[in-house]
Amino acid sequence: MLRLLKRQMTLATVSGIPVRVDHRWILVLILMTAITAASIQSLNQHLFGSIILGLAATCLFFLSIFLHEYAHAVVAKIEGLRVVEIVLHPFGGLARFAHPPETARTEFRVAIAGPAASFALALLFAGFVAVSTYLKTDILTLILFLLSLTNLLVAIFNLLPGYPLDGGRVLRAYLWKQGRDLNEATILTGRCGQVISIGMIVLGLVLALVQGEYFMGLWAVIIGAFLLDSATAIIREVGSEENIRVDSVMMLPVPVSSDLTVQRFIDEVLPMHRRTVFTVAAGDRFMGMLILEDVKAIPSDRWRAMTLQDAMRKHASEHFVRIENSVADARSLIESNGIGTVAVVSDDGRLVGSISAGNLRKHA
Repeated sequence: MLRLLKRQMTLATVSGIPVRVDHRWILVLILMTAITAASIQSLNQHLFGSIILGLAATCLFFLSIFLHEYAHAVVAKIEGLRVVEIVLHPFGGLARFAHPPETARTEFRVAIAGPAASFALALLFAGFVAVSTYLKTDILTLILFLLSLTNLLVAIFNLLPGYPLDGGRVLRAYLWKQGRDLNEATILTGRCGQVISIGMIVLGLVLALVQGEYFMGLWAVIIGAFLLDSATAIIREVGSEENIRVDSVMMLPVPVSSDLTVQRFIDEVLPMHRRTVFTVAAGDRFMGMLILEDVKAIPSDRWRAMTLQDAMRKHASEHFVRIENSVADARSLIESNGIGTVAVVSDDGRLVGSISAGNLRKHA
């Protein structure tokens, strides 16, 4: 039954991005519609009309959540990230990217976009409240006020400085920019997220057991538990990677020779190995990284004369890890070097493997 509720379906595709929900979202949609309809029933004597208005208000609320996540996606696209999907779940939403932001600047811009969108929506609905008040449409005024308030609360709540909230990502970007190790910054924001989550759970219990606000209390406990699980998962993931060597997760290398011409690489190597990053070697010595996008930028009339030695990105510290390094070290470089892959070399400089973001996702 739980597996069925978690099964996803696609609602729409917006700007090439699939927008998906799971079946639990439908239950929340029905519940919120009923609660909203009950809250406006005193102003509207028609039950069916109250249900329709409640449904419309609930749909507008989830549209607001979608726009919050869509703002993340738009900025991510501007920053060069590929957006895989937007998922709406009972506790909010999530924009998924093909790989994490590679710089603190990108992390900050993508993270802050969501709360900025929610603040803008809060102001927009507040403007509609003013118009509705002038027109003396009491029911519409109440609905618009609730939408303005909820968007404001979503923006403020998301700015709390703990992972997985947007504020936690903003804090991580700041720590990253200030020179802190990315894994250390992630663990710190995860700890902050745990504190915030526990605070939410305690608040929910107080609301339910002391104030008698059972629905709000239960909702706060559920959201707190959800956030606690996410924060704990990222801390566990980063912490476990500190104790795992890269040789346990690396792929065997598929090196290309530095004296190979670009033409031969395109004709002979690329059809056999469909990847976007290749390690380049001279014998068994690591020389650099060949990026497919860089190759595409080379004029075709130069392919026969140019070798990979000239086309590759030269050997640099952000391109490789030592075989004794941890997976956490590899992840830190993969998320910051701009190519999503690192080579693995032995102590004497021999190329022995490579690790990509895909490897790490499979390992996790």
